Amino acid sequence: MVKFQYKEKIPFKLDLIPMINIVFLLLIFFMLTATTPTKEGREVDLPKARTAEKSNKQYFTVTIDKVGALQLDGNEVTLKTLQGQLESKIRGQKNTVISIHADKVIEFELFGQVIELAKQAGAEDFILATEQAMP
Repeated sequence: MVKFQYKEKIPFKLDLIPMINIVFLLLIFFMLTATTPTKEGREVDLPKARTAEKSNKQYFTVTIDKVGALQLDGNEVTLKTLQGQLESKIRGQKNTVISIHADKVIEFELFGQVIELAKQAGAEDFILATEQAMP
């Protein structure tokens, strides 16, 4: 009788640790990118209005927070640089609308200064962002 040599088969083993590591890294990546600020950047407490309307026009956003810090489309600006940056954005565009997202506790003088600088830069129309008041 002929005897064949028998090799013992090594059982198949799937190593899941690298796959688990990748899944956790992806989870961390998506959690961090989902919490990044959007275009508006700052949290402002908008005034309430019952007659507020939604606008679909194309506009630039100026945000004024509680302490008076300014942002233009999510980028930090000062009163001194606001006019120049608005001029560069408005240049060549007609019917430019500036949406002002101002916290309800800011001084009215700062609000007036922002409107005056925007007019000097060439803005033609303004929108004051508000929240819908509950009846």
